[in-house]
Amino acid sequence: MRRSAAPHDHSTQHITNTDTYRLRVATGDGYVAVGWDYPGRTLLEVRILRSERGFADSPDVREVGEGAAGQIVVYEDVTGSFRDMGLRNGHQYSYTVYARHPGGEWVRWSGYELRPGARPTSVWQVLPKHVKRGLRRLLPAAALLFCLAAVAAAALGSAAAAEGATKPPDKQSGAAIAIAQADPRIAALLAGADWGGADVKPWGGTTEAPAGATVTVGWAAAKPRSMAGLWPLLTSMSNDQPVPPYATVDQRLRVDDLTALQVDVLLQERRVLQVLPVDGETHLHLLEQTWPPFSWFPWFTARPWVLAPLFILVGAMIVARAWRRSRAWNRRLPSMSRHDRQFIGRLSVILFLLAGLAWQIYEAIYAASLPAVDPTGFNAGDLAALPLLLFPPALYLAALALELTPTSHRVAWGLVALVAGATTAYNLATAMTGTATNLNLTYYILLGVLTLLAVPRAFSAGRMSWSRNSMPRHA
Repeated sequence: MRRSAAPHDHSTQHITNTDTYRLRVATGDGYVAVGWDYPGRTLLEVRILRSERGFADSPDVREVGEGAAGQIVVYEDVTGSFRDMGLRNGHQYSYTVYARHPGGEWVRWSGYELRPGARPTSVWQVLPKHVKRGLRRLLPAAALLFCLAAVAAAALGSAAAAEGATKPPDKQSGAAIAIAQADPRIAALLAGADWGGADVKPWGGTTEAPAGATVTVGWAAAKPRSMAGLWPLLTSMSNDQPVPPYATVDQRLRVDDLTALQVDVLLQERRVLQVLPVDGETHLHLLEQTWPPFSWFPWFTARPWVLAPLFILVGAMIVARAWRRSRAWNRRLPSMSRHDRQFIGRLSVILFLLAGLAWQIYEAIYAASLPAVDPTGFNAGDLAALPLLLFPPALYLAALALELTPTSHRVAWGLVALVAGATTAYNLATAMTGTATNLNLTYYILLGVLTLLAVPRAFSAGRMSWSRNSMPRHA
């Protein structure tokens, strides 16, 4: 096979170079196959000659030499492969391949001496007859030896299993289990659990990454446990393995139906890095995963519904007062003190909207970077969670735009109040029926307050002014 002497980039080549090509040949039962390809966009004509005496020294069958007589053109076209059928198995054939640009000079590519023949489908077919007879005689003895070896292997495996059951854990595994058991919170949670069947997987062991181990202990599904309190979680993980600097965060977790616990420990420092509830014989139910400031108020995170009656009561009072004021006459010019109160009120609302928007964005970014306790749940880092993360801040942006513009926007404020109220109820239901997190609790509280702010603006007859020169409101 002949190729170009120097490497060349053919990615932008338009004219095909006849000296650069690839050829592949194969033989089978009564046939010979030849395949080829080449770079470039122009097609080449390929001519293949066959002979039983030797290679062709010219692409024209009328010009071949005496020693290469009997040449037959078996192929001439522009496709990329050819199969020569109807050949005699075991007989040698000589193939000579030429190529050219249409109408140009022929260029000799290569020549092959090939013997077609049926390929054996198994090793047994190529063995001599006397070897086959000897193997048939040895077959009963081989089967007996195989059965004896299987029985011996089973006996050795049972002995090894029994020895492993009674063999104490190695030094590293025993140290990892001892560190996990020494933590008072873990000891209280797993009181009475059997640590003998704990699974210990070591990791680290270098100067950059000190040695540690992951201890996973499980128990029967008939005895599920519940865990609640502040627990450390690792934020520096790679392929489910702790990596330096072993950064951790303390979060409040509440979990039901727990049948397995994972504890990551650092052996040299003898300290617990992470306590992670995992699925064991049952699927755990994560009720809460919060961080400061919500983790400081466990009585509220366990009962987020306590604010709902307050929101409803205050909202009803605001609606009633706004309705009465929108129907009352207002013939007096506002005094300076009243104007100042209105100005301070609007300024306070704008500052609250800005602070609420910033807090929502901060909580969303912080939640997306935290470890997920329940990997099958709905997490802030998922793409599917993006609309739910962006919707509450968008409501605050809309309210801020309405508050800063001079017109009343009564219908727009009414829509903001309606959508914010519905989203408040949705986040409350999520926190109560699913997992209570800082995100749904933040949206629940801030959107509830936004609903109370939007309701009176939807009922107002005019617009609270920024200037003393604004026109007075008259009924």
